[in-house]
Amino acid sequence: MVRFGSRGWRVPLTYGTAIAAAAASSAVLITILFLSLSKIEYSLPRFGFFAIREFHIAIRDVTHLRDMTSLAQAAPGSADSLEHLSAANDLVYIRFKRIDGTGTASEIPAYASIVPRVVDAVTRLDAMIAAGLPLDETSLKEMGLELEQLVERMNDEYYKYGDEINVDLYSTEKSLKRFNYQIAFALAVLSLLAIGTAVLLIGRWETIKKLEFLAWRDATTGLKNRAWMSANRDMMLDRARLGGKQLRLFLIDLDQFKSVNDTFGHHIGDLLLKAVAEILQSVERPDEVVAIRLGGDEFAIMAIGDRHAAADALGDRLREQLNRFAELEGHHVRMGASVGMACFPEHGSDISTLLRNADSALYVAKAEGRSGFVTFSPAILNQFDKQLGEEAGIKRALNCDEFFLVWQPQFELATGRMIGAEALVRWRDPASGAIRLPMSFIPIAERGDLILEVDKVVLSKACLQAARWMPVSADDFVCSVNLSGKSLQNDAYFAHLLLVLRQTGLPPSRLQLEITEGVFIQNSRNALNMLTEIRNIGVGLALDDFGSGYSSFGYLADFNLDQLKIDRSFLSGLEASKKKQNIVRGIIALANSLGLTVLAEGVENEAQLDFLIAERCHSAQGFFMSQPIEENLLTDHLAARQGRMKDTDKFRLGLSA
Repeated sequence: MVRFGSRGWRVPLTYGTAIAAAAASSAVLITILFLSLSKIEYSLPRFGFFAIREFHIAIRDVTHLRDMTSLAQAAPGSADSLEHLSAANDLVYIRFKRIDGTGTASEIPAYASIVPRVVDAVTRLDAMIAAGLPLDETSLKEMGLELEQLVERMNDEYYKYGDEINVDLYSTEKSLKRFNYQIAFALAVLSLLAIGTAVLLIGRWETIKKLEFLAWRDATTGLKNRAWMSANRDMMLDRARLGGKQLRLFLIDLDQFKSVNDTFGHHIGDLLLKAVAEILQSVERPDEVVAIRLGGDEFAIMAIGDRHAAADALGDRLREQLNRFAELEGHHVRMGASVGMACFPEHGSDISTLLRNADSALYVAKAEGRSGFVTFSPAILNQFDKQLGEEAGIKRALNCDEFFLVWQPQFELATGRMIGAEALVRWRDPASGAIRLPMSFIPIAERGDLILEVDKVVLSKACLQAARWMPVSADDFVCSVNLSGKSLQNDAYFAHLLLVLRQTGLPPSRLQLEITEGVFIQNSRNALNMLTEIRNIGVGLALDDFGSGYSSFGYLADFNLDQLKIDRSFLSGLEASKKKQNIVRGIIALANSLGLTVLAEGVENEAQLDFLIAERCHSAQGFFMSQPIEENLLTDHLAARQGRMKDTDKFRLGLSA
């Protein structure tokens, strides 16, 4: 790398070498041209171009003097003859006497011997002319003969020297042609060097611009990137501070972006990112509002504005525009985004604090159901700290084995047999000994991306216990385990399922995984593929809380489910509600027509149980039949009854956890 100055422009070594080589080549060519030109110029004087011209004029003048002498000889007494002879003689005198003929004489040696004779003739003619009329005919005759001899000799020397000049001129012509070729070649080379240098410099300039774009811009969306934000965020904060204005920092996170990638592919995911970027670019203003892609599905907007303006206006506008459907190559994809905002100086005096507080607001927006807009407040920080504390507690519980299972028996209504049990997770606080129910920590685990680890622990414990019950339970005794939608989208869960089945030796037919309708609503490709793989290895699938969500007959036909579980909300007040009775009756009929077993959850009294039996519901579970019990109690019952119940204890265990 060649440098100019301590912090000046840097030229790459390859470019420097190329430029130096071009300069050296140009210097060599120019030197060759100058040498050739000098050689030609040096040879021109010996060609006698100027000397031969003088010689030719001299011959003309002497010839004219000879002719005037002949005329004067014919009319020696004529005044005109005297005048013409005098004029011709003066012309020759000027040519040979008054004008320095040294250059001509040095170039044409023969000319040097002629000059004195011509000068002598001119001198004698001057004497004759001075004598006046009539002119001496004898002297004129002698002078005419002498001039005739001079003209003949001058002509001989002229043509003799002309032949020599022609030879030299031919050689010079070839040299000039060669010189022309050299000039053309030199011009071509210099032009190529100039063009090449220009191309190199332009290419370097374009490369620098492209590198600057890649350094400061996101390649997919064209928005400014995290590196730009890191380099310019303090400058924007200083500008807001010096101008007495407010700096609003919006953090934006797309909802269910992973599901879009899994369902439609990464190409559609990229198109969705570009659609979001177009919306964010529409609110940009030079030096005031900047849109940034932080990475993945995370974006940010930094906006400088008046402190008295409504700070929530831009956030509400973003929430409205980002929560709609987009047509992406024929796919109707929902754009959804959660937005969190923090403002300078109200919520922090430096960028790090603003980022932390805006992230806390974003977290709350996502926790409140996504697609929301939340402005930071101290209460949010307390809520965020509480969430972090809960997540830390869940991580500790996972590491310290604080989760345990209780089991709610499931009964076949036609026979009263216990045909299975549902595993329900509990959390025992080691400090207080209090038992926490799933509703107090499962939502936190889902928001903190800890649900996969919780589901894996529950699956491991459930399969291990189910394998231990095999000797004391019927062959059709099935253990049910709840599975969250997030875990279903992660390939690690299926790998863990295969590992646990292999390690415990539990037959897949003795395990049933319960999923909710939300799995189908999200339409995640990974989740749907995993359901197929789970069913292919022989593990049963039950649709939990059927009827409480967005029920669709499509997935009932497309997926090989084993069981529908009627949501407990339909059994609450069932005996007094005709509408609920009709709904439950319809669900049972639907399940029977599709060849699915149907299980009613939340049976709390005998009237509900009698209704389900009358409508030929396959099975049920609930507090009226048995509360969730610990595994040792259920083990004792299975061992004592070997999976059979006396008529007096039909549907009732009388046990509780």
